[in-house]
Amino acid sequence: MVESGVSLRKAANEKHVNFMTLQRHMRLTSNYANRVVFSVDQEKALVEYLVNCSRMCYGLDTIECRKLAYEMAVYYNLKIPKNWEDKKMAGIDWLYGFRKRHTDLTLRKPEPCSLTRATSFNRHNVNVFFNNLEDVMRQCPSFADDNRVYCLDETGTTTVQKPKKIIAAKGARQLNKVTSAERGTLVTTCCTVSATGSTLPPAMVFPRKQFKSFMLNGAPVGTLGLAKPTGWMNSDLFSEVMKHFVKVTASTKENPSLLIVDNHDSHLAPAVLNIAKDNGVTLLTIPPHSSHRLQSLDVSVFGPLQTYYNAAMDSWLMRHSGKTISIYNIADCWDKLSIEP
Repeated sequence: MVESGVSLRKAANEKHVNFMTLQRHMRLTSNYANRVVFSVDQEKALVEYLVNCSRMCYGLDTIECRKLAYEMAVYYNLKIPKNWEDKKMAGIDWLYGFRKRHTDLTLRKPEPCSLTRATSFNRHNVNVFFNNLEDVMRQCPSFADDNRVYCLDETGTTTVQKPKKIIAAKGARQLNKVTSAERGTLVTTCCTVSATGSTLPPAMVFPRKQFKSFMLNGAPVGTLGLAKPTGWMNSDLFSEVMKHFVKVTASTKENPSLLIVDNHDSHLAPAVLNIAKDNGVTLLTIPPHSSHRLQSLDVSVFGPLQTYYNAAMDSWLMRHSGKTISIYNIADCWDKLSIEP
C-alpha cells in the first residue's frame, strides 16, 4: 500500500496496525530512502525559503508548508504520492520526516506581542527593515549606485475620476461636475521607480480574461499588458512583472539590482523568488502595514500621480464630449501624466 502512494498513517488505520510500529519497521527497510521526494539541494532550498519567510514576519504554518512542498514538487516535475495529488498538499508523514531531517527547523507559537510588532508600524519593525537594508548593502556594495535600487508598488486606476475643487457662487447648496460614470472599473497599475527618480515602463492589469494589444493604445513605450477578471495582481501575474523588470533593468548575477516591495503574497511566491534569484535581483520586503511610511511610492509619488491622473481624465472628457471613459482609455490617460523626477 505504501509503495502505491498511500500514507503510513492511512495504511496503519486500514490494517489496524499501530502507526509507530509500522513507521519503525518502514525505517528498517532498505528502500525507505527511495521514497524521499526531494533531493538534498531541493530540500536545502526549501529550508532557506521557510527561514527567510519567518525572518520577514511571514512565517508558514504546517498546512502552508505542506502546500508549498506540493507546489514545489509540481514545479520541478517530481514523482509524488497519489495522496499529494488528491489533497493538493504534501502528506503529514512527509512533514514529520522533513522536520527530523532538518533539526535546525522548529515549530513555535508566536507570542501575542510579536503579532502586534509584525502587523503595525513601530520602532522595532523600522529597525529590522533598515538593518536588513544595511546587510544587503554590505553584501553587495554595487547597490551604493542608486541606479540599481528600485521601489515597486501597485496603485489602482479607475474609469471614474475624483473631481477637484471648483470656483462657484457662494451659497450654492449643491455643485456637480461630470464624471465618466457612477462607479468605476479598476485597472491595477504596477509602478517601478529607481532611487535616482527614473521610472520604468509600468505594468497594467486589465479586468479581462485575455489581454489584447489594443488595450495599451497610447500607453508609455514598453508598458507590460496583463489581464485578470478581477483586475487585481496575483502571484502568476507578478511573475510576468518580475520578468519584465529583469528585462528592462538588464539584471544579471554580474549586474545585480535591489527591488523593494511590499510584504504581499503575490510578491513572495516561489516562482517569483526563483526568477529573482536566477537573475541577480535581491528582494527586500517592507514590514506589513508599514508601506504608508516606508514605501517611497506611497509617501511621495502616488498622491501627485492621482492628482495628475484625474486632471488627464478631465481633459479627456472635455475633448470627447458625450463619451465615457472605458478601461481602454486608461493607458492613454496614463501617458499624459507629466510627473518628472
